[in-house]
Amino acid sequence: MTKYPIISLYCILVLHFSCLYAGDTAADKSHLSSPITEKVSVITIKNSDTVIYRTVNIAIGEVFVIEFPQNIRLAENPTIGDAGLLQVEVEENPLKMKIWGLIFPDTPEEEMYGLNSNVQFKINSGQTFIFNLILSEPANASNRIIFSYPDWENANKELNKELETIRKELEKDHEKRLKELSNEVEKQMVSLFARAFSEFFQCSSYSARTEKELVFLRSDRICKIGKDGLVAVNFSVKNRYRQRFHIESVKIYSMKGGKTEIDNAQYHVDRFSMQFDEIVNGGIAFKIKDEDYSQEYLIEVTESTGKKRKLELKVSF
Repeated sequence: MTKYPIISLYCILVLHFSCLYAGDTAADKSHLSSPITEKVSVITIKNSDTVIYRTVNIAIGEVFVIEFPQNIRLAENPTIGDAGLLQVEVEENPLKMKIWGLIFPDTPEEEMYGLNSNVQFKINSGQTFIFNLILSEPANASNRIIFSYPDWENANKELNKELETIRKELEKDHEKRLKELSNEVEKQMVSLFARAFSEFFQCSSYSARTEKELVFLRSDRICKIGKDGLVAVNFSVKNRYRQRFHIESVKIYSMKGGKTEIDNAQYHVDRFSMQFDEIVNGGIAFKIKDEDYSQEYLIEVTESTGKKRKLELKVSF
């Protein structure tokens, strides 16, 4: 007989606290089912958020915009419940979604009010968003929701600061290595020249000149250095024409058995363009095998614009 009252009391207590819990849960989520009608709303995202659900009133034919902070991107394309009711356009960096409420053909606008569809998407920070969008009168519709994400923005600031530090360190290290490499190349070049000079050295001086329409090509020295057959020739171009002369290319040909271009030749000029009465100095060098060695060579300088002049000058040991 005594057990029944205890059991009854236990049931009453369970029902009582269940009702209280259910009431609290409904109160906590009431903002999810109540449509957002403010023209502009600001909502804060937290790291603990997984699914963000909002109901929003939007007007037909007016754009509704959802904005996110910098560096937020879509992790997947938006899913639209009813494409006949909504049109979605996405802009990136910063992420911005533009949504328009549509109207059915031959349907009065007033009859569209209350119809709803949803848009669902996920962003790169992990949160999923579900928007239930209800077509409504413009007076009761929202225009914009701006999401702020302080945790994400602060983390990105720290990350950007770290990346900038790493970038500067890498840039400094690259400049140091480039300088070391440049010094090493210079040392090797001087060493090779010294070795070649000790093995063999022959230079010839002369005065060779040609002219074409007031542009002059001159050369006065050719040298062969080292047993590997490095040949170097100096030259200069003087412009006595009233318009600017632009150098397009400098080539050299061996005259042994005919005119044959030496394709491994490398040339240097102190600049490629000259005004009236200016002189450009240059040099051209190449390696040649003993069997291809020639006593005579031809320098060719070609103009890039204007008259397209081509100056040719024979030089020899």
